[in-house]
Amino acid sequence: MSKPDPRAEKSDRDVLDNLGALIGGQIKKGMSKLEEVIADAKKDSKKEHKDLKFMGYVKVFMDDPAVAAVTPSSRFLVDRTVKAMDLEHAKVIVEYGAARGVMTRRILEKMRPDAKLLAIEFNADLYEELKDLSDPRMTAIQGDVREIEKILAKHGLSGADVIVSGVPFAFFSGRGRHDLLTKTSALLNPGGRFVAYQVTTHLIPMLKDYFSNVDIQFEVRNMPPHFVFTALK
Repeated sequence: MSKPDPRAEKSDRDVLDNLGALIGGQIKKGMSKLEEVIADAKKDSKKEHKDLKFMGYVKVFMDDPAVAAVTPSSRFLVDRTVKAMDLEHAKVIVEYGAARGVMTRRILEKMRPDAKLLAIEFNADLYEELKDLSDPRMTAIQGDVREIEKILAKHGLSGADVIVSGVPFAFFSGRGRHDLLTKTSALLNPGGRFVAYQVTTHLIPMLKDYFSNVDIQFEVRNMPPHFVFTALK
């Protein structure tokens, strides 16, 4: 049996890294335009409520660099991510970076009646909307996912079957990414899965250090396009 060519693997990583960097660069170039749109929305008192809610999300993105995406996740990204979670076999689900609950709502639609969901959001404004979701299976938590072991213990849980993340790992230091992946892997039950939807490719080499099998997909029908990583324990 031939061994994988490390040069080929490095080439693949380089291509993905370049793509991730390109996407990130396009986001930065659009920031000034977004500021103009927000200002226009505030001036126009006849904007529909839905449009204002959308612009409110953009404003949160502008004010808080820890918010992962400039717009709420598209239905295409949500569908791809939720499918990767394999929710029919999960009893305990943890969501990193639930934001305003776009992904959370779909998870609640697909998860089992006897399952439990902990939806964690750090940003105070987004958490205020998230906690309004009404479902006895869900607990909304304002907190830092880097303290996930303490959060689970506080709610009487020792592990999870699925952990899904919209938190931008690119904003953590290299050590910070490894620390969170270490905790995530340790808290997943045997056979559990970690699903992360991210703009960049930073997680690819690290996921293979912590998980036995890693699948990589790309969803272009989102603003910005996202990678969806599924890692099995």
